[in-house]
Amino acid sequence: MPVRLLLKSLYKIIREKWIRWNIYDSRSSDPLVIYGEILSTRLYIILAMISLVILTLYTSISTQIEDKTVPFPSQSLYESLQKKYAGSLKCPCTEISILHEKFVKTDPSFHQVCSSDFISQRWIDFVFKADSTLIWPIDVRTSLSAMWQLIRTFCQSANITIVDTLNQFENSSLINSMLLTEELFEAKVHANLHSLLQMASYNFIQSMTIVNKIPQANQLVTGLLTNYIATTKEFGLLERKYPVYITPSKNISSHIGMFANRYISKNSTVVCSCNKNFSCPLPGNLYLYNVNETRGIYDMNKIKATETLSGIIVDCLPIQMTLSSTLECFYNQSCLNILLSSYQKQINISILDQSLPTRFISTTKIELLINELFIEEIFNKTNYTEYYSQCKPNICHYTYSSRFNWIYVLTILFGLFGGIATVLRLITPFIVQLFLFLKKRFFSSAQVQQVEQSESKI
Repeated sequence: MPVRLLLKSLYKIIREKWIRWNIYDSRSSDPLVIYGEILSTRLYIILAMISLVILTLYTSISTQIEDKTVPFPSQSLYESLQKKYAGSLKCPCTEISILHEKFVKTDPSFHQVCSSDFISQRWIDFVFKADSTLIWPIDVRTSLSAMWQLIRTFCQSANITIVDTLNQFENSSLINSMLLTEELFEAKVHANLHSLLQMASYNFIQSMTIVNKIPQANQLVTGLLTNYIATTKEFGLLERKYPVYITPSKNISSHIGMFANRYISKNSTVVCSCNKNFSCPLPGNLYLYNVNETRGIYDMNKIKATETLSGIIVDCLPIQMTLSSTLECFYNQSCLNILLSSYQKQINISILDQSLPTRFISTTKIELLINELFIEEIFNKTNYTEYYSQCKPNICHYTYSSRFNWIYVLTILFGLFGGIATVLRLITPFIVQLFLFLKKRFFSSAQVQQVEQSESKI
């Protein structure tokens, strides 16, 4: 049989079935009842098909959230899942607290001054002047040796502090209940280390501040006489103002006094006293000592400097000089040569290397170097693989959304369509009856109007 005839025959069978199909068959012989039942059948089938299409489309395009569990994931599997499901992936650690030393190695790098020739005993001895009466307190050479001794002490203390802090860090734990991603892992390790370093720096600064304040508060006299000067009546200072104390001596015919040094900055008339102002910063200069000059008060408008050393500041106390100065002169060969030429002896010493990488510029105050514990960088090498093995996640959970999941679609259809079909089967006859009732009433009303119009014409 040709395909065309087969299709035509099939169409006739379906058409006849459709015309006679009656799922509400009540075995009634009334044509109106049979007509209503056939209409109800057709409406029911149409509504059911429409409901099926709508339900299928809705369940197909709607997003479904699904949970997934992966037992004993390897690191490679975890990293693969992390790329796909970063927002929802959770992997609890079996080890919540892990020592940093298991997966972090630290190595501090300090500013080059802490390993330079300038903190060697050879240099400190070279710049030391034992007889402070031969140079003024305002001369750089008076306190230069003390400054470098302080820098060496701060370097050594900073080194000890950093070593202790890093040991403390390595023996502390990274605590986290969930496995961290590599990025979060790096960030948390860095944050923990930074926090400990900040605390170490704070404690170091507090100690330095106490050391700085004690001689100021107690008006202690430096051996270099940079803040106070001891003198006698014969020396000519006894009649001057601002004595700190004067002590008569029964065994000595003259009076001995202790006076605070006073300084007047260039282009100024304000007197700065070391016992009242605590700090009187002046440029670091070299001077030709004149024994006839009055000691105890130094007017920079009258005293002429021989040379100026860039970056160095002299003050009442060597520690104030150290904190206020920079290392600029010791990066500069010309500046260093000027300083060396002021000494009778000679010494071979190398300047600080400008080409070395550093986060501090040459004009950075030494105080900032001390506050930063002279740290250039702390190399920390983390091993994420070791961290993963220490965390040992035994399970991972993640959720993901999907569409056009036909298993889900079929499940919903089987679950819901049966109920929808039942409801439609119950309400469809009432809809048809209502339709037929309204139709009958409409036609009856139309016939009455037509009769009335005919009678009116007669």
